[in-house]
Amino acid sequence: MKNKQLYIAYGSNINLEQMAFRCPHSKVVGTSEIKDFELEFRGVATIVPKENASVPVLIWELDERDLQNLNRYEGWPRLYRQEKMPFELNGKSYDGMAYLMNRGEISPPSQQYYNTILQGYRENGLDESYLQKALEDSLQMELAEEEFNEDFDVDEFENIDFDDDFEMDF
Repeated sequence: MKNKQLYIAYGSNINLEQMAFRCPHSKVVGTSEIKDFELEFRGVATIVPKENASVPVLIWELDERDLQNLNRYEGWPRLYRQEKMPFELNGKSYDGMAYLMNRGEISPPSQQYYNTILQGYRENGLDESYLQKALEDSLQMELAEEEFNEDFDVDEFENIDFDDDFEMDF
């Protein structure tokens, strides 16, 4: 595999049409899973450590001629960093490179972005329940934040003199 590396895709890069355009010299070598990680949306996909979880992934043999395009698309090194991760493929253990987000908060993806990933899951026979769970978690987080912002009124606390009102007697 001279001038090639194994690349672990879990988000929009499992979409075959998108990757054919972006990385025309690279090819799929199989599907696998990354153990003790889960899929999370921060507007876009990332994976985060979580014990006893797993994420279905598509493994690419990435040609070095395509790496620059992929790095640019992933916003490397500012948005995503590259990490080596272990996985199994056809009963053998390998290390591959995955992009993980550097920061961000859980938030839902756009419908178009989600559908791009969903198409990739379907093209590659991946279990869509992982993708659905990540979407539901991001929507729950967004809903919880909206409720908090609606219920929390900063003005209620303006007239409190914390020194007087919370004085403790000994």
